[in-house]
Amino acid sequence: MFGTALSSLYARIGETYSYLTDGEVTYGDQYSILRHSRPFVVYQGTKTQIPITVFGAKPLPEDRRVFLQRRGYRTGLLGWTLGGILGGSKLPGIDVTPVEQVALSSLSARQNSQLEEDISRLFFTSSLSKSQKPLQTLFVHVPVHSGDGYFRLRVTTHNARTTLAESPTFRVGSVSWASAHPQGATPVGLVPELLVRSIFIAAKTTAYASFYATFPFLKMAEWTPGPWRQYAMRTLYTRALSEDQQAQVSENIARSKEGFQRANDTIYRKVPLNAIGMRSPADLEKDANQGRGGRWFPR
Repeated sequence: MFGTALSSLYARIGETYSYLTDGEVTYGDQYSILRHSRPFVVYQGTKTQIPITVFGAKPLPEDRRVFLQRRGYRTGLLGWTLGGILGGSKLPGIDVTPVEQVALSSLSARQNSQLEEDISRLFFTSSLSKSQKPLQTLFVHVPVHSGDGYFRLRVTTHNARTTLAESPTFRVGSVSWASAHPQGATPVGLVPELLVRSIFIAAKTTAYASFYATFPFLKMAEWTPGPWRQYAMRTLYTRALSEDQQAQVSENIARSKEGFQRANDTIYRKVPLNAIGMRSPADLEKDANQGRGGRWFPR
């Protein structure tokens, strides 16, 4: 009995590991989608992309389109179908149709080998795949402005509301004070999301507490109600410093603000923060200038 329980636990751990580190397939009667990426996609700035392969029993329409659809609270807790009926995850989503058609030979040998391995290992092992064949592989660019959260890709006809196939759900995540994203999580996924949020809130509270402990006047001013706040702050400031010291402090603050702004602009524009999964205003601007992006090739 113990051996059976241990084997079952080992199998469950193996399944969980495979889910967290492998691609996934959603099957349909006419079309299916294999998501080659892991379910958790680390934000990489303007280079964040999701590779998928579309399978079908018949060719895709020449004017097919691709949309990025965010999963909300209702669709996360109740599923895409029931949650959508109740008003969650509005259609059609963000248009992310790849703009460039490329040849299969443009891929590296390693990349092509990985795609083919995924197709053989994850798709053709199902009996549902017998009537379908690979049609297109798409490298879909995930816009910076879409933010963190749970998403899926919808392949549609030219009419954005006529869905042909939907990809498995994936989570896009970056490093920030708000890295946790309960919106869109399933009931099981809510547990780690809330745990991460609790950790970040505790860290942020500790940071603010340390700051106010260093500058208690600021906290005293925050607690002071109404118009007395500025008066109390000004009184403490003038009583603690002479006029010359006050002038010197004001000058130092002005210089510090200017220097901080220059350093801030330099960091966001020249330091590749997206390499460690951090978002920046520079990424948003660069992504807007580059346009929709993405590439695809027929099979």
